[in-house]
Amino acid sequence: MANRPYDAEFEPRPGEQADVDARRYESFLAALVKGGLGPRDRAERIATSVLCTLERRISAGEASDLNSALPWALRGLLRGCELHPRQRPERFGADEFLARLAEHPDVDPAEPERTARTVLSAARGLLSENEAGDVLSQLPPDLQALWAPQA
Repeated sequence: MANRPYDAEFEPRPGEQADVDARRYESFLAALVKGGLGPRDRAERIATSVLCTLERRISAGEASDLNSALPWALRGLLRGCELHPRQRPERFGADEFLARLAEHPDVDPAEPERTARTVLSAARGLLSENEAGDVLSQLPPDLQALWAPQA
């Protein structure tokens, strides 16, 4: 709305940058669909579940940095992750990460690892090398294996 002041946290940036942001988000969704996560709406729900679980494992500051680097539409989906402010990350490894994902209704309980790798790979592709490295540095070795590109 024209009468409301521009708020960069909650509205897309004006002009050309908003178009770039929209293309980045569409590319992210296309990677999820191509990765076998189903149609767009299901892929969005799965991505939200995976990224919210990741955000619980990293510090609040790093989660904020991660969100700032993501396209606006994806940040909007992840707002639900911020229900309870926290100072410290939860401590869990890959087994717990995958168990949490397997409980999500849209995630095939037989394939949480493939699902996680698909979403994390697509999300990592949205980040700068420095930001991806910052996330990696906050994960235990078994979760680093899920975050890092497969060789």
